[in-house]
Amino acid sequence: MATSWEALRREARRLENEIDNKLTAFSRLGTGHHDDRRGSPTLGGSCDAVGMEISQLLQKLSTVNEALNEALGPDASSALLHTRQRHHDILQDYRQEFNKTKAHVHALQEREDLIGSVRQDINAHKTASGSMNRRTETYMKEHNHLQGSEKAADEALGVAMGARESLSSQRRLLSSINSQVTGLSSRFPALNSLMQRINFRKRRDSIILGSVIAGCIILLILYSWS
Repeated sequence: MATSWEALRREARRLENEIDNKLTAFSRLGTGHHDDRRGSPTLGGSCDAVGMEISQLLQKLSTVNEALNEALGPDASSALLHTRQRHHDILQDYRQEFNKTKAHVHALQEREDLIGSVRQDINAHKTASGSMNRRTETYMKEHNHLQGSEKAADEALGVAMGARESLSSQRRLLSSINSQVTGLSSRFPALNSLMQRINFRKRRDSIILGSVIAGCIILLILYSWS
């Protein structure tokens, strides 16, 4: 019984030391020894792994404590009973500390998940805002392009209207000239008749003048001969 008791005590102390180290590491993970700024997802994985190891060690220590109770005989000394109770109290303390740290780590994990969710929402909002800004910029460019096209169309219409007015003015001028030409054409027969009469009178006057001159010459010749 003494050999079994001592072996169980050594195993209990080994497990208690290992649990103490694991609880210290677990407590450090639970007190923020991770990068909150990056929102690293390793916290949950590390805590779960360490928590599982501590749970297994606590279960082993509980089994060893039960074996210590069974190894004690009815005539066990008070020192052995005190040692058994001490191991039992250590186990309870470790369980309480583990549960407290696990609850704290769980709260940190929830906080980290919430922060990660908020970061994702912010990034999504930034991405959406960036897309919206790009769409707005595209719309503004298209709007400016449409305004430029509209301005160019207005200028083209202005030029077309000016050309139309110029053509209308030219058409009115040509119509006036056509009217004048038509009027002159209608007067040409009378002018031709007048010119013909004038020419006829000129020929007639020339003939008369020639006849008078010829008569005068004949008279002079006759006078000289006589």
